[in-house]
Amino acid sequence: MSANPLRPRPFRQPLSGVLVLALGAVAGCEKSNPTPPPAAAPEAKAPVAPSEVTLLVTGGAFGQLQPSEGKGGAAELLGRWMADEKHCPGPVKEGQPTCADASTLALATGDHWNGPAISSFFLGTPTAEVMGRMGYAASALGNHELAFGKEAFLKNRGAGGFPFLAANLKVKDPALAGDLSMPAFQIFERRGLKIGVVGLASEKTVRTAMPGRADGLEVTGYEEALTTAIPEARKAGADVVVVLADECVTDLQPAVAKHPEWKVALVAGGRCAQPVELKDGATSFVSLDRGFGKYLRAHVTFDPAKPAGEKLTGLETKVVEVSGGAPDAETAQLVGKWKTQLDEVLGQQIGFSKAGIPHASPQMAKWVAGAVRNVLGTDAAVLNSGGIRGDLPAGPVTRGSIYSVMPFENSLLVVKLKGEDLARQLANPNALVSGFTAAGKGKFKDAKGKALDPNKEYTVATVEYLYFGGDGFEFEKLAPEPTETGMAWQTPVVDWTKDQASSEKKPLEKLLK
Repeated sequence: MSANPLRPRPFRQPLSGVLVLALGAVAGCEKSNPTPPPAAAPEAKAPVAPSEVTLLVTGGAFGQLQPSEGKGGAAELLGRWMADEKHCPGPVKEGQPTCADASTLALATGDHWNGPAISSFFLGTPTAEVMGRMGYAASALGNHELAFGKEAFLKNRGAGGFPFLAANLKVKDPALAGDLSMPAFQIFERRGLKIGVVGLASEKTVRTAMPGRADGLEVTGYEEALTTAIPEARKAGADVVVVLADECVTDLQPAVAKHPEWKVALVAGGRCAQPVELKDGATSFVSLDRGFGKYLRAHVTFDPAKPAGEKLTGLETKVVEVSGGAPDAETAQLVGKWKTQLDEVLGQQIGFSKAGIPHASPQMAKWVAGAVRNVLGTDAAVLNSGGIRGDLPAGPVTRGSIYSVMPFENSLLVVKLKGEDLARQLANPNALVSGFTAAGKGKFKDAKGKALDPNKEYTVATVEYLYFGGDGFEFEKLAPEPTETGMAWQTPVVDWTKDQASSEKKPLEKLLK
């Protein structure tokens, strides 16, 4: 009969003495019922991620690196951010700051390079370097970003180390646009919160750019662009959506209000006619001044335990004025380096103003447009009031003063126009004119008091920007073969001012007849 497979097989060798003793000990323990060992300590719970993040948003820098009247300044702003907001300075790399557990995100609405001579004379590079030090993570594309040309923009973008965002800027011809393709949005993560930042360029970005600078690009409508970009940002994981725009926020408010499903937390834009800080539904709208005199603090609270896209629990906004406090030493040193270089080039005094000249005053037109007309010997000079970006301060007038007042890169052209065509250009509300004054509706008289003759041919000095249609002027259509002077528009103002030899006894403003 075969062996039973369930029957245990006998041991072939006897157990050793040690093993017998061990088994006996075990048996004894089973009968004695000793006190159980102390319970293990509960495992420590993983710390909950911080639930607060602060967005720090400024308007266009416009090259205003130094304080004005004791307020603002890049070093002063960064010092405030570091002290009050615990902001981490230094270039942001791949969306992340240089310090661990960063709780801030610095953003801007666009238009950074042109402005005072400390920036514009060096084609914006000083501002780009300073903003890199300040730790900006992204900016909307401003319509003046290409003011110094494509190469300067690309160089400055690299020096700043942050991307420019423009959901509504499309490449129509890659061969012409080159490297000017801009991302629509970018996702930044701070303390576990994913912030989707969408950028919008001004609708006038392409049509007002100098010829060749925006070739191959087109701008689409704001609502159309956001309808595509915001869902894409959500799909990429954004818990919160913020829109930065080189535009007044009230122009964007109707489109955002139509789409509550977008759940936009904040729309921050450039200057409006009046300051704007309002809430419409779940969205905060804030307009920001140019320069570093103020910033928006947008304090975000969130619940990290909630699903993606639903983590936001609150947003509080406050516009903070920058005055006092300790400036960041490294930024101050960087600004000082560029100021020294500027002083070496532009510091030479060429005149004197006792009272200064306000940027929107008739005296400014007499000085700037008058100098252009005088030096070029034309019947009229037609410039644009928007090209004047600052007051001439009281005191010594230097070359740098003029570049601060007239920061844009523009070359001068001379055209010949019939009087009836000239009259339409003079009537443009953006015109800054010398050589003619208004004499009734649609009528003008020349510098000698003689009425403008609609059939006479006049010589007119203007700038490249206006010649090619900027601000609604018609020069190119009316005079297709202009005379190119090859002269920067600041040059005749420098030359004329220097020739006047103004002084404290004979200030510049008294010479503007």
